[in-house]
Amino acid sequence: MADAYVFNEHLNNDDRAKIEAILQAAGYNPRYDVPCAVSSIDPHTDIGVIGLPAAPEDGGTIDARTMAFAGAGIRVVAIWLRADEDGPGRVPESIGKYATTVDSDSKVLTPTLKGETDVWEQPGGEQRSKPRIKRNKC
Repeated sequence: MADAYVFNEHLNNDDRAKIEAILQAAGYNPRYDVPCAVSSIDPHTDIGVIGLPAAPEDGGTIDARTMAFAGAGIRVVAIWLRADEDGPGRVPESIGKYATTVDSDSKVLTPTLKGETDVWEQPGGEQRSKPRIKRNKC
């Protein structure tokens, strides 16, 4: 079974149970022991996962792990577990650049986790525009 490394360190019990059920249903083993050396992770089968909305204290950790995984060619998926009561949702900066976002109730959740589709969704499943990434011209 492939591993899904969960980047959040401050998930409440309900969010933790929900993300674990989603990952197990998709055929992943949820793991919270994200290795410092991403070279031990298989980029063809394993993934990084972020539960949204993210706790503010997780922002730096999520950004660092997202960039490390993306730099190693490992897919990162952010899953909206619930709407953010404080507004439109706390999304760490790196997610817009290196991760796809999908709602937990989306009909394309499992294909997105498996890398079969790329979607950009808001909480509740509404489409959002794909982030524009600034690239340096050669």
